[in-house]
Amino acid sequence: MIDGFLKKLGEALRDEESRVRFVGRGLAVIRRIVTTLTVLFIASLFLVALGLRFVGEHNVTSGFLLYLPRQIFLLPLPFLMVITIPFAWKQVVVQVAAALAFVVFAMGWQFRAAQPEPPKSGLLTLTVLTYNRGENQGQSLQPFKDQIQPDVIVLQDAPGRAAGYTKAAGYSEFLYAQSVGEFTILSRYPLIGASPVTVVSNGVPVSIAARFELDVAGQKVVVFGVHFRSPRDHLRGYWRGAFLYGILGLPGTPFSEKRQRLQAWWDDRLSQVDQFRLVIDRETLPVLVAGDFNAPAGGVVHQRLVKGLSDAHLSAGRGFGFTFPGTTGNPLSLGGPWMRIDYIFAGREWRVGRCVTEERRQSQHRALAATFSLPHLQP
Repeated sequence: MIDGFLKKLGEALRDEESRVRFVGRGLAVIRRIVTTLTVLFIASLFLVALGLRFVGEHNVTSGFLLYLPRQIFLLPLPFLMVITIPFAWKQVVVQVAAALAFVVFAMGWQFRAAQPEPPKSGLLTLTVLTYNRGENQGQSLQPFKDQIQPDVIVLQDAPGRAAGYTKAAGYSEFLYAQSVGEFTILSRYPLIGASPVTVVSNGVPVSIAARFELDVAGQKVVVFGVHFRSPRDHLRGYWRGAFLYGILGLPGTPFSEKRQRLQAWWDDRLSQVDQFRLVIDRETLPVLVAGDFNAPAGGVVHQRLVKGLSDAHLSAGRGFGFTFPGTTGNPLSLGGPWMRIDYIFAGREWRVGRCVTEERRQSQHRALAATFSLPHLQP
């Protein structure tokens, strides 16, 4: 067999014409391989983007993938470019274009040269800052707060903190504060009322939000503070291979029961979101919703939350807007966060003026702030 191959190789290289023909055929084969790899790379990015957006938490596997750094799916690009440049360099343009499309549509990058202009004077405006202060590693929120100068701060993992903030010299601009469960709100404007928001999880009522009603220069406004349960404990078992049950656990297979058991957690999460959306949809006052939703942007949970609302980052933010998990050792995210799970949503009445994500701080979450205006109302 080897002798036959060597004989054919010798015949192919016996003269210059044969050698040119041999090299040409070899290059053609390599170009076909490169083209095939390019198509596979683009198809994989396309399928991942669609899977995360339209399947997401409906499936154990795609639900797990939502929480991974999505830069992972771009790792083949540099290696693909290295083998493409010598043989089919024009395809590099296609590869890079596909990667950029993935960065925008699957990772949420917002190409804005600068923050939008602040709302014009004469409009009723409100700047809201949201922050989950749990596991803040002793790092102060005050520098970002002083930079933003918010009218309202919505805190999660902050039970009973209202009294302390009203006495703190660094927060003296907030004349009103109240705590409901783990939620604390600080406001420059009077608080009219506050109440917990509960949903049913596996047959048990659980508090996932608090409703605060404010009087903003004569206009009543509702601000929800939200904190959905973290999937951290549920996801820990996935690393041993359980995430594959979303693919392997088809009906009729031995893994079907395991898939159903794991999927029940995600189904319950989707049910909680739907219940909370009913609470929001029943509101007749202008609504703002802020907090830690523990649901990465682009998934099904995020799509259900943003339906009929404006996502402040998508409307007026810059870059990725990642807020979690703070400072990390992850080289793919350059030591920073890789998920956007903290949001501020606004009802249809509001216009988003700007949205700013805290850039650097050694805390599990990074704060998020946005400015809103009511175009049809005068203060």
